[in-house]
Amino acid sequence: MRNHLFSIVFLLATLIGGMQSAAAQSGDEAAVAQAVESLRKAMFSRDVKGFEALISENVSYGHSAGRIENKQEFIKAALANKSVMKSLAFTDQTIKVTGNSAVVRNTYNAENELDGKPSTTKIGVLLVWTKEAGTWRLYARQAYRL
Repeated sequence: MRNHLFSIVFLLATLIGGMQSAAAQSGDEAAVAQAVESLRKAMFSRDVKGFEALISENVSYGHSAGRIENKQEFIKAALANKSVMKSLAFTDQTIKVTGNSAVVRNTYNAENELDGKPSTTKIGVLLVWTKEAGTWRLYARQAYRL
């Protein structure tokens, strides 16, 4: 009887611990999704404070053309861009959280206008986020042609 009771308590503790772990991961995935959405908004509106809050000091930001930028270079280039962004959407997004790291894949879809000429951008993006002092920050980004 005593062993049977111990087995039941152990099983319940394992199940509850597993549910708490899944709930925490779901919470982390939701937090990462929110961080990605905040980055999208900062990119669309060219919000320097948004960039500062979301991007790690150690970021490696890779463009689909092969250019690699650090945090300051990325923000400076984003703010200096002469094109007018008409729309920006991230689609086909997946998020995988492991501990304090998250890998996000999505498709970057933008409509722009430069000197009255419309253009579109559709590229694949790999984002690596890390939790720094309890906040999800972009640690690495690599875009690639689809």
